[in-house]
Amino acid sequence: MKKTTSYRLSTLVAAAICGIAIVTALALGGVFSYSYVKSLKSEFCDRVKAEGEEYSLEVYSFLHRAMARLGELSRDNSIRVTMMLGVDYPLSEKLAEYDQIPAGIDYFILRKGDDKIFSSSSKAYNETLVRNALESAPFRRSFCPGMGGKFTTIFSVPIRSRSEIVGSAACLVDIAGTGIDASIENTVGGKLILFEEGRAYDLLNGDELTVTFEEDIEAHMVNARLGADLEGVLFKSALVPGLSYFVSNERLDSSLYRTFWLLMPLFVAVIGLSIVLSLFISNKLSKPLRLLTASAEDVSNGLDASLLERDSRLYEINALSNSLSSMLESLRRTKGLEQYQFFFDNVGDLVCITDIDGLFLEVNSRVESHLGYNHAEFLQKTFYELVPAYERQSLRGVLNALFAGSGTESFECPMLTKSGVVVHSEVRARKIEYRGKDVLLSVVRDVTDRKRDEEELQRYASELLNAKEVEERNSAHMSETLKKLEDAMARAEVASRTKSEFLAQMSHEIRTPMNSILGMADMLSETSLTSEQESYVTIFRDSGKALMSLINDILDLSKIESGKLALENTRFDIDKLVDEAAGIMSVSAWKKGLYFACHVAPSTPSLFMGDPTRIKQIIVNLLSNAIKFTASGTVHLEISSSFIEGDRVLINLTVRDTGIGINEDKVKVIFDNFVQADSSTTRKYGGTGLGLSITRNLVELMGGNISVRNLDSGGAEFRAEIVVGKVDDVGPGAAKIRAALLDREIMVIDENPLVRSYICNCLNEWGAKCTHAGDYSFACVQNDNCRSNAELVIVSDKLGEEDGLSEVEAIKARMNISDLKLCTLSTSPGDSSNRPEINKLFGVKGSVRWPVTRGALQRAMIDIYQKDIAEVPSDKDEPELPPLRILVAEDSGNNRMLLDFYLKDTPFRLTYASTGVEAVDFYKRHNFDLVLMDMLMPEKNGYEATREIRMYENSKGYPETPIVALTATIYAEDKENCIDAGCTDYMPKPIKKITLIKTILKYCS
Repeated sequence: MKKTTSYRLSTLVAAAICGIAIVTALALGGVFSYSYVKSLKSEFCDRVKAEGEEYSLEVYSFLHRAMARLGELSRDNSIRVTMMLGVDYPLSEKLAEYDQIPAGIDYFILRKGDDKIFSSSSKAYNETLVRNALESAPFRRSFCPGMGGKFTTIFSVPIRSRSEIVGSAACLVDIAGTGIDASIENTVGGKLILFEEGRAYDLLNGDELTVTFEEDIEAHMVNARLGADLEGVLFKSALVPGLSYFVSNERLDSSLYRTFWLLMPLFVAVIGLSIVLSLFISNKLSKPLRLLTASAEDVSNGLDASLLERDSRLYEINALSNSLSSMLESLRRTKGLEQYQFFFDNVGDLVCITDIDGLFLEVNSRVESHLGYNHAEFLQKTFYELVPAYERQSLRGVLNALFAGSGTESFECPMLTKSGVVVHSEVRARKIEYRGKDVLLSVVRDVTDRKRDEEELQRYASELLNAKEVEERNSAHMSETLKKLEDAMARAEVASRTKSEFLAQMSHEIRTPMNSILGMADMLSETSLTSEQESYVTIFRDSGKALMSLINDILDLSKIESGKLALENTRFDIDKLVDEAAGIMSVSAWKKGLYFACHVAPSTPSLFMGDPTRIKQIIVNLLSNAIKFTASGTVHLEISSSFIEGDRVLINLTVRDTGIGINEDKVKVIFDNFVQADSSTTRKYGGTGLGLSITRNLVELMGGNISVRNLDSGGAEFRAEIVVGKVDDVGPGAAKIRAALLDREIMVIDENPLVRSYICNCLNEWGAKCTHAGDYSFACVQNDNCRSNAELVIVSDKLGEEDGLSEVEAIKARMNISDLKLCTLSTSPGDSSNRPEINKLFGVKGSVRWPVTRGALQRAMIDIYQKDIAEVPSDKDEPELPPLRILVAEDSGNNRMLLDFYLKDTPFRLTYASTGVEAVDFYKRHNFDLVLMDMLMPEKNGYEATREIRMYENSKGYPETPIVALTATIYAEDKENCIDAGCTDYMPKPIKKITLIKTILKYCS
């Protein structure tokens, strides 16, 4: 509730009386002040008017006296005679007499026929003005500017002798010299103003003034402002045209100021008297109220005080005291009833009083929350109306027994609420006497929740019994189910193990004959064959490779889906990966006549941490897919990198082609298993649709994502992002290439702008200064005045239809450096399309393989600039292969034939065993330098044979002979199993000749 500020009555009364007195005083003072100020302003205006008329009359009188005096001078006979005689001296003496009075007037005489002007004083004057007036007599000009800027008035009259004019006389009136300025200066803010041609001037000193007219006061009186801020009253003279008298309001303000300070003591005295009077009246009024308030506070604090003991002379106070006394008596009487009602209403149960007929006489406030009736509604009911009909007869017997004194005082019965809901109630009643008759005092308690809980407990007990029976039945069923589940899990584990073993077995069984097929195809290709036979060999070799690729894809997909594909985290060089991928795909692109580019951004580091095998697989899959679906045009790989955070780097792979593109409805499913862009794609281009699916899974395993979109110019663009680790070491190649190319000038000549600009970007990144051109004409060959400081020219070995080296001599002739180095760009797979002796003849120091990659370019530059010493032929004998004894455990005759073919030119002696038992037996009976062990053989597999050999060596104390496992399985756990069985190394099938020889020499050299 908002708190209300309270005030003492005495304070309010005093404040009210004081306020009324002050407001009255202010009102009377305001009326008086208004009348007085108005009278002061009227008096001020009258004074200004009087002064203005006085000064106007004085100016007018002065001018009139000057004209009268001039008339006397013109009628003076002595002056007329002197003028007629032509004598100068008496005339000057006579004029001096007129110059004495009044002051400020000078007199002048001009004799007819004479140019000399006689003056009454020796002061300087405006001769032009005076002569003009004398010659134009009679003449009058009022308030014209004179010497010094002051205003003067000039009059002239003719001097006549009888009827003849003998000359003329003039008077020059200087208002400032009349003494009127002294009287005006004594007036506060007074000033004579002359209005001439719309301008205002100070009449006494001639200064121009700015006058602004405001509201009119009366005739010839107006409020005006002189200058910017000097306000006052202006009187316009009717006697002298153009003359006005201005007085500022300073005089009026001074009068008002004096009046204010004269009235201030009176105002203070009135306010003080009002305060004293208000305090006196307030004390007289509030004293009885304070006494009455003190009595009321005693009563409120519980003191049994009587208000009648404290009398007052005020009738209203006495009446209020008597009324409060009566109220106090009523409060005393009702206090007991209130206490009883308080306890009655605050009982937690319903308390009621009923008569012998069941009619309710009293009820507490709990009735509304218990049964929903308000107090008035409940008192109109009987006890029997609040119970169901089937309980009324029983209730009547109970109540009658209670009135007879023989019934129980506690019973339960259902009761109906106002809404018709049945609530269970416990009633405790006993007979009492109330208002002279026997009644029942009953306490009714709602026990519905207790009844409900009891019913719930009974229901729960019944359910528990049922649940116990069900649990006993389910327990037996669960035991049976668990047994079945264990059996199912065992069968699932067996099935999973069987699947893995089947996959490994199938991998071995498929790769073993494929190894023989591909090996035999290679063997046949090295023999003398007819063209028809060569085509047959090529067909089944290519078909075998396609089948191996399909098998590899299926096995990779199987490993990914089973979660058994583990990624390596080793240090790798991105340039080497790109070189290998470009080398793999270059032949396919070259056969189709495509422009093939694999570019790593010049600023991208070379070394990273990751799985190089799988990254190369991603690159090869994307390039293979692009080349497959591009009949002509371009396939372009771009690789860049950006740091994410910490030691993580994001590698961006982008492959663009100008092929057939992808249907929009296939873009979202192109990365699913066995999906291709068109149903006819498989028939036309081949493939299973697994390459992109495997690529997507590999990218996602590396924490990246892959997407595809169609290009507006035709073809498609695949973008893949993979996360790899950062390597702080830049590698030795970076330091070498920067040291070799720092500040060297190099020129690149190639028809393709993408190739030459990429080469220049790389060279500039390494510190060189590179320029490039599309052909010889742009390279200054055709211009004799064009010279270049390039010390190295990188030129394509094919420029259109011409050989790239056809204009080498012309290029050298246009260079400023005599020792020019040349490097060729190959246009076909391999390092150079020219024979070595041709390159030597033309001075070619190096060659960059096709397609141009950053790694190939870097190696070529290092070879050119760091081979300062030619290789000297060695007189030592070339190393020969040692004559080794090798045990080969292989059950496939084709694979044994292939191994014989691979090693036919070596001094190695091979002993074959077709089973594991035979291999162990041979090993025990002969000494071997190396064992090549096939892991899947009849009778005894390679794992068991290896373990038995190792056990034999341990028992005899022999050193372990290297055992290399030969298997077609591809899982990492298979390799671990081979090592755990005792194998020294692991060599997967199909076996390559170079891999086989390197492995043998690794352990037997």
